[in-house]
Amino acid sequence: MKMANSKQKCFLIISFLLCVFEHEVKCENDIYSNLIDNPIFNKLITEDHESTFKSQLKQSAQIWSQSILQQNEDISLNITQLIKKNNYPVEEYTVTTSDGYLLKLFRIPGNGPVVFLMHGALCSADDWISPGVDSGIGFLLAAQGYDVWMGNNRGNKHSRMNTKISPSDKSFWDYSFHEIGYYDLPAMIDFVLEKTSKSSLTYVGHSQGTSVFYVLTSLRPEYNQKVNLMLALSSVAWMSNVVSPPIRLVGQFNKQLESVSSALGINELLGDTPTLRLIQRAFCGNNVTAFIFCQHFTAILGGFNYNQTNHENLPVIYNKFPAGASVKQFVHYGQLVESGEFRQYDYGIRNIEKYGSLAPPSYPVEKITTPIAILYSRGDWLASLSDILIFVSKLPNLADFYVIPEDAFSHFDFIYGKDTKGVVLPRMLRMINRYGQ
Repeated sequence: MKMANSKQKCFLIISFLLCVFEHEVKCENDIYSNLIDNPIFNKLITEDHESTFKSQLKQSAQIWSQSILQQNEDISLNITQLIKKNNYPVEEYTVTTSDGYLLKLFRIPGNGPVVFLMHGALCSADDWISPGVDSGIGFLLAAQGYDVWMGNNRGNKHSRMNTKISPSDKSFWDYSFHEIGYYDLPAMIDFVLEKTSKSSLTYVGHSQGTSVFYVLTSLRPEYNQKVNLMLALSSVAWMSNVVSPPIRLVGQFNKQLESVSSALGINELLGDTPTLRLIQRAFCGNNVTAFIFCQHFTAILGGFNYNQTNHENLPVIYNKFPAGASVKQFVHYGQLVESGEFRQYDYGIRNIEKYGSLAPPSYPVEKITTPIAILYSRGDWLASLSDILIFVSKLPNLADFYVIPEDAFSHFDFIYGKDTKGVVLPRMLRMINRYGQ
């Protein structure tokens, strides 16, 4: 089915807004009847789009009207409370990296093989849980009996501590995904293996969660022996062909982003602050506004796909996301877009002091011997096929390359989609059963 054009989207959003601000509880009937019966809308909408838009519109309005009088209580629950509410046990640990960052780990204990989940940029362990017990990958793996561990990188809402420096210090935020891969991942992996008395684990990464794994296993190849399988949900390494408009802009203006943010003293992006939480409640607090504003925020980043809209849990998802990131993380990704290489952070003239060369060194991904299974989707705006094929051509041990059988399946559908259980999980289980221990 074709994607809606810009006029259709604009008209849909405006109609939602008028109804939300004018009618409140009557919004379900008014949105649906007024918009669908409007001759301008019917002129704009094509026959191909009609059924999808009308069903999405009606479903959002119905769920919202039902939830106006009783807000989804899961919005205010933290990750451990969400897990307990769904009748799963949960454990919480703190791990200290070699450079002093204190990282939170969450575990849903099970008797099966150990599976370690690592989130993407701006995300946290919450994102494996917030889509709900029927869609959250953390829940789905726990239901299969796996011993599920969920990591958090430095600087996100669960890991804002260091033994020597404070988040108010600029130096606290002097890291990109490089340091997350080089310091955070080994600290967490070693802790999990020691706690479970296992020699290896299965690693699942989404987006930046894949990038940091490639950093770790290429620069510290001894960790290849500690991971029996790496599952890459939206593999991100080479990035010169990404479609995402915001990330392409970051690529074009990464030097300006770095200098301006430094001059203004801005070191963190979208951190979990009282102001952000207030905005989240206002714009993402119910199903309709979460669909209009918050889902479209992630869609602009990672691709549009209304078929996977997780209507019931949208307010929960977008009151847990975003979880914060350093400016330097995004500058580094912008450098990858600009350079067309998967390489370390570019410090400009300071590269000579840092690396002993004018250009930053590339990550030696040919040293990654862990079996890697890549799950790719055509609708992912942050992981293009041409970029992934460059990466694949250098891998010595590609275990699987699976194309999601839904053309519009987007970047965030891997974690937030309503049908991860039917679209993503089966391939994951197939590979874990083959390689997991």
